[in-house]
Amino acid sequence: MKKSFLILVIILFMLTLAACGDGDVPEGRPAENGPVVNTPDVEGEPGNDDPDPPVSNDPMIQDAFFFKMGDVIIHMDENINDVISSVGEPLGKFEDVSCAFDGMDIIFSYPGIQIYTYPAGDSNFIHTIGFFDDTVRTAEGGIRLGSNIQAVFDQYGDDYSYETGMYRFTRGLTVLEFLVDDNIVMGITYRLLLDL
Repeated sequence: MKKSFLILVIILFMLTLAACGDGDVPEGRPAENGPVVNTPDVEGEPGNDDPDPPVSNDPMIQDAFFFKMGDVIIHMDENINDVISSVGEPLGKFEDVSCAFDGMDIIFSYPGIQIYTYPAGDSNFIHTIGFFDDTVRTAEGGIRLGSNIQAVFDQYGDDYSYETGMYRFTRGLTVLEFLVDDNIVMGITYRLLLDL
């Protein structure tokens, strides 16, 4: 029963990401941080193993969050056609008329993730990547669904904003969000800050 509830919470969280926003975009990192929770890692839980080494020391890459699929680095605001040509065809896709842009919003499904895009001209560009199982992890630190929140703090530090179970880390125009319940990561989302 609890697992079904948690899956429902994650699905509702991801659906809100695909919905139209009110156009408010944070101008910068909020001044106040949420509480730091020191909890021990639990052996045998997903994501509590040693993190990956940094993907790159390139300063341009370090100024934004990105996702890594195999050897391919996927950036927010990247043309989805470039991603598809590098990683292959998606398992499926869902299209709907965009309520914020002229054209179609398209969601592409790959193992463990969904990639949300927005239309611009004749192409679609990535604005969100959401995790759906523990087979995928963050590029920088190997954080997965099921990781302990302390592993997030160990990797990303204490420069975050917090609101109702959501920890948000910002780099440039990108955000990495961790939805947490009882100190366990239940949702992970990479997001582009869009001025809608």
